[in-house]
Amino acid sequence: MVRAFDAPIITGDQSIERVLAAGLPVVFVFLDGAASPALKETMNRLAHENAGQLLVVEVPAGDNPASVRRYQVDRFPAAVTVRGGQVLAKAGGISGTDLERHVAFLLGKGPRPAPTEAAGAPSAQSAGGDWHPHAVTDATFEQEVLRSPQPVLVDFWAPWCGPCRIVAPVIEKLAQEMAGRLRVAKVNVDENPFMAQRYGVQGIPTMLVVKDGQVADRWVGALPEPALRGRVAAALRN
Repeated sequence: MVRAFDAPIITGDQSIERVLAAGLPVVFVFLDGAASPALKETMNRLAHENAGQLLVVEVPAGDNPASVRRYQVDRFPAAVTVRGGQVLAKAGGISGTDLERHVAFLLGKGPRPAPTEAAGAPSAQSAGGDWHPHAVTDATFEQEVLRSPQPVLVDFWAPWCGPCRIVAPVIEKLAQEMAGRLRVAKVNVDENPFMAQRYGVQGIPTMLVVKDGQVADRWVGALPEPALRGRVAAALRN
């Protein structure tokens, strides 16, 4: 018999498999610190209202780097919905309303939620393309990068990499500002060693600009924002 939890539970690297084996759909909420009062209230309410149907599970990101890498979470708070061990939807920078949408989708009561957009940012539709960086894997690299109709900035990174975190906000801004002209793909080297090896990644962050399946430029390290912008602009012009 599946145990019903009417409150959020907390898990981490050592116990996450037991959560997945519980036999219920799961919405993981990754937190980098304490949840806001509004998000916490929503988590409590959703867990209570849907006890026996799903699990609302809190994951403290700072103490559980393996789980963060496993689900390629790079914006907090984040929601990851899982059924039968398969990720169905994921979004970062969520609010309580976003979490409600994820739960509704997980229970078959609503559409797949769109990735959360920052306040004031253009939507994917209005920008003519996706403005947010995409998590790309070994399995999806060819389709998402090499066959992309748009140039792609590829960021080989890892959650434990300090310089990667420093440059991440600049990457986010470029994805937003250049939507429709440039896509941004993030490849977690811990989870995707094949592509890292294929492109000779020895230090991170390593950045590639890929046009029509070919590398137009590459560099290693967290360049200052003006230098990074200049490299991208030059690669797009050539």
